[in-house]
Amino acid sequence: MRHLISRGDEVQDVVRGFCVMTELNVTQARPAKGALVINRGVTIIGALSLDGPVLIEGTIDGEVRCSKLQITERGEVEGLIVADKVVVLGEFSGAIYARELILGAGCNVEGQIYHHKLVLEAGCYFEGQSRRHGDPLKIAPEPIELEDSEEAYA
Repeated sequence: MRHLISRGDEVQDVVRGFCVMTELNVTQARPAKGALVINRGVTIIGALSLDGPVLIEGTIDGEVRCSKLQITERGEVEGLIVADKVVVLGEFSGAIYARELILGAGCNVEGQIYHHKLVLEAGCYFEGQSRRHGDPLKIAPEPIELEDSEEAYA
């Protein structure tokens, strides 16, 4: 279901619900070509789960599970991220579970991060708790279950 919301002079397209994509062949595609791109001006509220890479230029309020995630300079995520590799250049608030986590210069991250490898670039902002773990994906919370009823699609 799509909704339009306005913030001041700006009108944004909001998608509510779940998006699940499992048949993406990442080994043949470069992240720039094979990545699911959440464009600027798009807001997703709910859960996003796929086997391939994701590039977020817009806004996500909820849960993101993928192989590789990059939040661009203007991208925003609030909620939960579970991925092998995460690069944050924009804003994040919540919990991140990643084997490799890079907080780029100029990013703003607040919350809990669980990682095996952590890179903090000069100029990044991080406020919260950091925990190193051998495999942080094993301690990540279970995915949100999709309700099997018409109410889930309303």
